[in-house]
Amino acid sequence: MELMIAFYMFLIGSILASFFTLVGMRLSEGASIGGRSYCDRCEFVVPWYGLIPVIGYFLLGGKCKYCNVKISAYYPLVEFIGGVLFAVTYLYLYDNVVEYIITLVFFCLMLAVTASDVKDQIVPDKVLLVFLPVILILRIFFPMTEWHLALLGGFAGFGFMYLLAWYGQKRFKQDALGGGDIKLYFLIGIFLEIQLVFLSLFFAALIALITGRVFLKDMNPIPFVPFIFAGSVLAYFFGPTILDWYLGFLL
Repeated sequence: MELMIAFYMFLIGSILASFFTLVGMRLSEGASIGGRSYCDRCEFVVPWYGLIPVIGYFLLGGKCKYCNVKISAYYPLVEFIGGVLFAVTYLYLYDNVVEYIITLVFFCLMLAVTASDVKDQIVPDKVLLVFLPVILILRIFFPMTEWHLALLGGFAGFGFMYLLAWYGQKRFKQDALGGGDIKLYFLIGIFLEIQLVFLSLFFAALIALITGRVFLKDMNPIPFVPFIFAGSVLAYFFGPTILDWYLGFLL
């Protein structure tokens, strides 16, 4: 039964991943989020079968039916990742419906801002302002530990990222972090709470360093939000176990 529900959650996750990717990309360029999906080059409306998450990309042959421009593989990849996250998280939290809902809300936020950061290196304030009260209210009333640790996590994440940006500006005379990344970590800190927020940043920096050195040598600047997303997911699922192991090792 759980596996069947997880499959349905995969389908829902892939659909929502497609939607919030569209929202993030359109808001980053100041476009309306309403209306059908269309080709960025010729603005030809995507056929209905091309809107099917993951499969639609292959039905279109990976290109626009009108102008033949290639469609980025980013879309089916994110749709698949979104589906996997929704399904795996259900199997992890099937006995805690409220926490599952909170986690899905967080995933939707991160899918939207990841898309906008990948496309235009922007984290839209509109997205943050929409999700902030939702995540804040949910986490205060349904905390992982205690509600005030969620607020501490938010301020700690924001403050630490702000200090990093300030130091980078003073030391290297250029922006080391975008303002959107700093504000985003306020929401991440609220979701993960104080005990996991710094671990998520450690994972994000480590993954970004390895990926940048191995796969993205010629890409500059490298969008950081996808790595923040990955680091936050790792911290959420594995952070408590890692911290328990680490503290047990020290003590």
